[in-house]
Amino acid sequence: MNYLKYLLRYTTPTLMLSAATAALAVGFAGFSIKPYGDQTLDLTTGITTLAKGGVISDSEKGFTVDAKWLRFKEGDFVEIKEGKIKYLTTGTLNASSAYYDLKLERFTVKGELLYSDALVKNLQAKDAELDSAKQILLIKTGVSSSDPKILADRLMVDYLNKIAVLQGNYTYTYKGAKLSGKGDKAMLWVTWNDKNELKASSKPTLEQLKPYSSLLLK
Repeated sequence: MNYLKYLLRYTTPTLMLSAATAALAVGFAGFSIKPYGDQTLDLTTGITTLAKGGVISDSEKGFTVDAKWLRFKEGDFVEIKEGKIKYLTTGTLNASSAYYDLKLERFTVKGELLYSDALVKNLQAKDAELDSAKQILLIKTGVSSSDPKILADRLMVDYLNKIAVLQGNYTYTYKGAKLSGKGDKAMLWVTWNDKNELKASSKPTLEQLKPYSSLLLK
């Protein structure tokens, strides 16, 4: 049997690219990728792995990802470990593990995360989704932050419309004022202006909540 045919039939073909070659070669769907080391391309699956990590920039969506480990498939997904996701229009999210669906334009973060932006500092939580198209951040488990001081079961932030919703058991302290709620149906509606001045209400209307009905717990 021809040796080349044997290799193609009985092994998984991979191609090792040097960092210099990869930096020039990798770019798709608005992405540019700069690896920190060599990258391995699996010719069978089309998946490229950057074992030493790298930096991804998306000029169209306005974000960069700096991670210690990366894996991606053109037009499909980007997966990271120990990474920092930075948006020009929102904030910076540090995550131990995250998956970006290129078709849905959505980051899914599993495990512990740390988030900061112009409105909130040192927000800690577990499990989140960041929709880069709609600029909506959804944090599903155990939210806490230092400034303003927040404790909540769940948080949704709509950056385009300058709206945030705390849901479930929560406490919110801002400029000496403290608001709190108990139970799964408790909610705090928070808005801000161009000067990042915050306003909060514990009684959002049904009309206000309607656009976010699919994101909030019933």
